[in-house]
Amino acid sequence: MKAPIEMVVLDEEGDTIQCTVKDIFVPIFEGLLAEGNVYVVTNFGVVLNTIKFKPTRHEFRIHFKRDTIVRLVQNSSVPLNGFNFVPFKTIQSESKEDGYLVDVIGQLASKGNLVKFTRDGKPSSYITIELDDLEGGQKLKVTLWQSFAFELLKYLEEHPCLTYVVILQIGKMKFYSGVMGVSNTNYNSKVFINVEFPAVRNFFTRVNKLDPVDEQGIMPLVCDQPVSDEEDFLRLSVYKTIAEIKEHNQDAVFVTAGMIKEVETEFGWWYKGCKKCRRDLRELEKRYFCPNCIRDYGFYEPRYIIHIRVIDHTDAASFVLFDGEAAKFLGVSANDLRQSCVTKGVEKNSCPEEINKLRDIKFIFKVQLKMRNLNSYEPYVIHVLRMTNENSLISAFLDKYNPDTGLLSHKNSELLSLSTGPYDTSKACESEPTPSPAVDEKHNSKILGAKKHIEEIGEEWVVVED
Repeated sequence: MKAPIEMVVLDEEGDTIQCTVKDIFVPIFEGLLAEGNVYVVTNFGVVLNTIKFKPTRHEFRIHFKRDTIVRLVQNSSVPLNGFNFVPFKTIQSESKEDGYLVDVIGQLASKGNLVKFTRDGKPSSYITIELDDLEGGQKLKVTLWQSFAFELLKYLEEHPCLTYVVILQIGKMKFYSGVMGVSNTNYNSKVFINVEFPAVRNFFTRVNKLDPVDEQGIMPLVCDQPVSDEEDFLRLSVYKTIAEIKEHNQDAVFVTAGMIKEVETEFGWWYKGCKKCRRDLRELEKRYFCPNCIRDYGFYEPRYIIHIRVIDHTDAASFVLFDGEAAKFLGVSANDLRQSCVTKGVEKNSCPEEINKLRDIKFIFKVQLKMRNLNSYEPYVIHVLRMTNENSLISAFLDKYNPDTGLLSHKNSELLSLSTGPYDTSKACESEPTPSPAVDEKHNSKILGAKKHIEEIGEEWVVVED
């Protein structure tokens, strides 16, 4: 059986709607349809568009039926290219990976090298480029996978010039190192470079009105160049209070400010990680299996997974702190700390005193909200991507967003007592009272979600192809 046909249909007004030909009807219509032709279509169905990635923002989509009639039109005023370009600022202001696919146009400003790797035993490649929309804002990172990357490099090699105008049609928004960018989809995206479209001619006109392009042409792009804390926390990311984060019901990335008031030690503080990919290993008889690398190991690498209770002026929430950020602020690796505990004779499941260094410190956090079981007490996991306690950044952060500063100056004791319940935060690494059933249910759902998160992505924020 053949795969369904998915199309974007454009009318004379430039409006678009998605169209689907189900697999059972493909043999009827595949010989009648060709991209770029104009048709009159009658007797079709209309349904709500509920698919995950939508190439148009129309709330409905049409689908062909067995008796749908398709008639070719020779002369028509329907435009051949239905671009709907989204401004870079709009894309970069998004706090979640939208399900709507986008069109972008920009001048090629820089490019990285072709990156080759193996995933699940299959070779793959990608290249990252930066586009400039000439609006004076930040450049947009675009990742092209496989054939799209190869075609770009081939074109640049065969058509050397100083200015390239690139169009990515039907791209999906993706986070790259905490910054929203765009990548191609596997099958539906198109890339156009210096083509004779009106949109490209208009863009070249804008280029020529600006200062001449310097003789360096395309600058090399240093992929994975780290974004500074100041840039990330103060300019690139969306701020939410803890209460607003907890009310959000979709995967997203935010920045927030708060104080660590508790280390939730009942969940432990480290896990057995794969030395190669850092994901959680499955312990089998006398060996450890990595489901990501698909291989057995005779050893493991201890890595941090610390559950912390963070509070601001609106609410409190549990964040999951992984190896990189935890080691940076504790000043010791999980492996070294565990060896120290063994040497000192600390009980196996006890929390080492060094973990307490995190308590009662105010931080700015960049967090990833991952939705899990919507029926659980806390249907999400909040994973810390980045954090800082630098005083100058915290002051600038508070000045910009103006959250209630009472908590961060140790004056919000009433909210502290309400948010942390019966816990004695001064004894966070000692035995704790038995939590209420509601708290127990919350904790159980949280640790299961966090463990699943390790199994899925480990602790690295990486770009992967869908």
